[in-house]
Amino acid sequence: MRAFSFKLTVFIVLVAAVTAVSSVHIGPPVPRGDSGTMTFWEAAGRGLVTATVVNETYDRDGHTVTSPVGIRVENAATVPVEVTEPAVLMSPHPLASPRPNPMRTTQDGVLAVQTIPAGGSLLYSYGEEVLQGFLPKPSWWCSEEFQFTQADIRYRIGGETLPFAARPILANAHYDGPDSNTQSDFWAYLHANATVVVGKEPLWTQIDGKAGARIHVTIDATNIAVYTFDDTITADVNVTHGVLEDDVPAGWSVEEGSYSVAPDGIVAHPDGSHTLRWFVDLPAALASGSDDPRYPSAYEPVIRSYTLVSPALGAGRMELSRARSDMDANGVPDATSAAPLVDVVAVGVPVPDAGGPYTGHEGDTILLNATRSSDPDGDSLSFRWDFTGDGEFDTTWSPTPTVAARYTDDFSGAAVVEVSDGTHVATARAAVSIANSPPEARQLDAVAEASFRIEMAGEKWHDLTFTLASDAGVLASLNLIRRPGSPASQAATTGLVTFSLHDHVTVTLAYTPDNDPVNGGPGGDNPAWIIVVFPDGHEVRIHHNFNVRHGSTWTWTEADLAAFFLHAGVTFRASLRDPGSDDLTATWDFGDGTSVTQMFFNNRVSPDPWQSQGGSAPFVKDVSIVHAYDPAGPFLVTLTVRDDDGGVATTTLVLSSA
Repeated sequence: MRAFSFKLTVFIVLVAAVTAVSSVHIGPPVPRGDSGTMTFWEAAGRGLVTATVVNETYDRDGHTVTSPVGIRVENAATVPVEVTEPAVLMSPHPLASPRPNPMRTTQDGVLAVQTIPAGGSLLYSYGEEVLQGFLPKPSWWCSEEFQFTQADIRYRIGGETLPFAARPILANAHYDGPDSNTQSDFWAYLHANATVVVGKEPLWTQIDGKAGARIHVTIDATNIAVYTFDDTITADVNVTHGVLEDDVPAGWSVEEGSYSVAPDGIVAHPDGSHTLRWFVDLPAALASGSDDPRYPSAYEPVIRSYTLVSPALGAGRMELSRARSDMDANGVPDATSAAPLVDVVAVGVPVPDAGGPYTGHEGDTILLNATRSSDPDGDSLSFRWDFTGDGEFDTTWSPTPTVAARYTDDFSGAAVVEVSDGTHVATARAAVSIANSPPEARQLDAVAEASFRIEMAGEKWHDLTFTLASDAGVLASLNLIRRPGSPASQAATTGLVTFSLHDHVTVTLAYTPDNDPVNGGPGGDNPAWIIVVFPDGHEVRIHHNFNVRHGSTWTWTEADLAAFFLHAGVTFRASLRDPGSDDLTATWDFGDGTSVTQMFFNNRVSPDPWQSQGGSAPFVKDVSIVHAYDPAGPFLVTLTVRDDDGGVATTTLVLSSA
């Protein structure tokens, strides 16, 4: 895998050896037994599993690295899903439509035989790192040496399995050095041998038992061998006049005119089945270490398609044949596709299709779409949806097959649709994967923010004028006359005043005893206080004493309010935002060795449960906190906001004591 400096290159899977099989002929449907598990292929065909490249963070020789070396398989089925044979994953997939942006692809690979728990997930880690003890099992192995891996790329699963000859290579797990290990053995094999993988779709489908049901079959074949001038290997790894085969079950037929390319031969069998045979050329990809590793290898797949038409069938399950490649035309398959499954339902039962798989991020509105549902009798259908598969339907019955579902929290599971023709009800599920979106911390600033109260004691009937001003003008003013009674009961108070610490702000008290009624002797005085009330409720009192015997206006000015607030209390403000409905935690590091953590619940009462939908989304919270410094800055203030699903955002500002 070429995602980082040490040699890695991506994908494949550990599997037990599988005996080669010749053509497989298919009998009638058999009743479904509940095995309690589902194959990886059926789950993919039903839209219930997804496979996505993800970053892993781990220790590698004493260094912490984060790299896209994981493949997370998520299972939305209610039963465990089994990878029963090595599953090849391709990006882009030969059948992908529309073709993805080449820059939004990742390396191909193979998944090992494993079981993904019901409603859960399984993380496969890059095999070469697993062998060296850096990452845990299960492993995946790279089958595309000359492309980077890229996180957050989802594979389209098409039923490709690992060719038989390559399976023992991956089964021999060893690491004897960077040029002698399971991964390097596999790459060497791909340089020296034509290696064709075959897929067949649909991997799973459901039809009515009435004669004439149609299944559109698509087969793809790709030679994943590479020819490169970077080594001394001269083997011919191209395929010329190889054989691609598929079977038509006994009693079934191919719809006239449905072949994308007519078979070169059709072989009839005594049981009434037929083998379709195409001769194909599959060149290897020309690749080099000097190629741009962001682009996928230049494979040249072959695609064949046709439409199967069914006879009348009883209810049950049947398995279609595996498509097969026989690249040396010796009559023995060298690779097969997965075997598609067909569930046959009773005549008249609707065929539900929940669409999907669906992906998005918390806060997104996803259009769930069941328009591919059908009724064999042409009856009108009604639909209702359970967005999270919890058994509680989120919509009532409606003739509209689509619905907009908003997911306010991350979610990995299934959406369920029930489809009714008025007599029968059928159910389908589709995988839904909603990723967490990290929170944001916006508009961090530091201000002086307070209300101001003035009080005066002493001689009666004298007045006091308070003025808070900046270069832009007066910010607040108060007037107070000393009357009989307690000073606190006759205080005057401003509203909340906010100003930048960079503004030139002064506060002035003006005392004019000369024009006031005489009360008491000329030696009387009036103690006065400015009380600064901070947003968190705490107060700081500033005292000054005025004397009556001075006959003109006295003023007292506090000119350096910025320095005062730095020492008494700076108000830090920010706007926190989560795209979904996650609870948020804000941690303030004030840069002076102290920190404070605040918790904000979305429902204002209690923690947000895991994968809980609903609540306020986006969740926006304007926050503030007051902190006082011993002025000796500058201070680097860091605000870190975390959501309850592990998302993190950080913002900083520098606060100068000047």
